[in-house]
Amino acid sequence: IVSSIGDKSGELQTVKMQLEEYKRLADTDALTQLCNRRAFDRTLAAIYNSNRNIVFGALILADIDRFKAINDRFGHPVGDRIIQIVASLIRSTVKTDAFVARTGGEEFAIILEGCGEDATFRIAEEVRQAVLEAPFINVAKGTNYGPVTVSLGICMATQAQNPDDLYAKADRALYASKAAGRNRATRFSLLGEGSFAKNWLLYRNT
Repeated sequence: IVSSIGDKSGELQTVKMQLEEYKRLADTDALTQLCNRRAFDRTLAAIYNSNRNIVFGALILADIDRFKAINDRFGHPVGDRIIQIVASLIRSTVKTDAFVARTGGEEFAIILEGCGEDATFRIAEEVRQAVLEAPFINVAKGTNYGPVTVSLGICMATQAQNPDDLYAKADRALYASKAAGRNRATRFSLLGEGSFAKNWLLYRNT
């Protein structure tokens, strides 16, 4: 009987481990091994579950500049490799407890806790600088795929009403970085409204 109970316990533990692995895989982007959009949406929504998370939460969106031109010139395998390198640079640059995801294509997201706006901006700048300074070179072929740069948009959770609003405002700040020449980080709090909002809507619908 004792042996039978031990066997059952072992089987349950195995099933539990398998379920945890399936869950991890379901939340993981296959190309970069970062979290995927599914995991990002869930984590972003959780910010607005408590006042503490709202007060201390921040979202950074990052997008590889002129990525279509990279794909067109060098091919999709090279584009995929550049996405992987940028993902690794972001993951190694931000705090270990930060949530980092690939949200689609060449776009990444960083969710921070316990950072004020200035600290969040510094982290975004560190990511931008890390990508800018990284060599994107195929040593075997002697091909330089760089320079590769990223544009970033920042919004604090306190500046938005809900998860969708937070994402939209960080995305506006990202667009502002693109519109200002790329390879820069922009705070949503410093954006003026009015005609800019219309331009952003045109950008998102193209």
